[in-house]
Amino acid sequence: MTPHPYYQAIIDAFAAAGRPYFHQVTPPEARAMLAAGLAAAPPPANLPDLAEVADESIDGPHGAIPIRRYVPKGASAGTVVYLHSGGWVIGDLAFADATCRRLAGAAGCEIVSVDYRLAPEHPYPQPLDDCFAALEWAAANRPGPLVLFGESAGGNLAAACAIRARDAGGPAVAGLALAYPVTDHAMDTASYRDIGDRNWLLSANDMRWFWDLYAPAGVDRGDPLLSPLRVADAAGLPPAFIAVAELDPLREEGLAFARRLDAAGVPVVTRCDAAMLHGYLGAAGAVPLAAEALSAAGAWVRERLAAEGPNDGRDRNL
Repeated sequence: MTPHPYYQAIIDAFAAAGRPYFHQVTPPEARAMLAAGLAAAPPPANLPDLAEVADESIDGPHGAIPIRRYVPKGASAGTVVYLHSGGWVIGDLAFADATCRRLAGAAGCEIVSVDYRLAPEHPYPQPLDDCFAALEWAAANRPGPLVLFGESAGGNLAAACAIRARDAGGPAVAGLALAYPVTDHAMDTASYRDIGDRNWLLSANDMRWFWDLYAPAGVDRGDPLLSPLRVADAAGLPPAFIAVAELDPLREEGLAFARRLDAAGVPVVTRCDAAMLHGYLGAAGAVPLAAEALSAAGAWVRERLAAEGPNDGRDRNL
């Protein structure tokens, strides 16, 4: 059980610098840590040349929601609504930028990245409400079928949006792509027991901190909109692509959600990438296996959009 050398170097550097873990700081300090790390990192390499990248704002039930649209050259009909990682507490459009650019190139369609509100200032259900509002906006304003794509806490929000959309009778969702998603609040799986206390970028203590800020005391964390693994019936949810990292406390709950979908007759593609840590799609510019996983996710999105076809006959080719 050894992390990829890329990640081992990061773990060693954090330890040498005495970098605190997320659960040891305040939410503003955690956001500042993330921003500082992003600023100190070398510029992302080998990003695709896109036709358009545009910042916009859409209306939501709690106020304006910033979004960033990524349109590749020769974009096909269809849109991915992308929800970033960060434990519902950290993360933003800038944090997700390189991944969204790569995903736009791999999927060949427009990506709409959603800057949803963050806890604890905006606890459940406000982040979910923002994400669902973005899904509704995309359904009303972008041509072609829709795919939800989420990483980590964004994967939790994407799965919850899919459940809400199914139960509300829309918007229609053609696919659900999840990378190392949070699917349950219990934190009692084998991967939590084996990896949760190793502090490999994400620990059990970090996840408890995230959960306490997003769904504080009094909130029913067993609600499927918080713990999608506990949905009473998974039938009718969209076909799914689920990628997990071997060395991630969240590994088993992601795989359990895949099994839950499969048992309900929902088509699901699953991959578990060896020696990878939580958040590994973000390393696609440096780690070949991470790049392969992101490429596979993009190819799956292409297939789903092609299978559904345009929903209004308009041509998105640029």
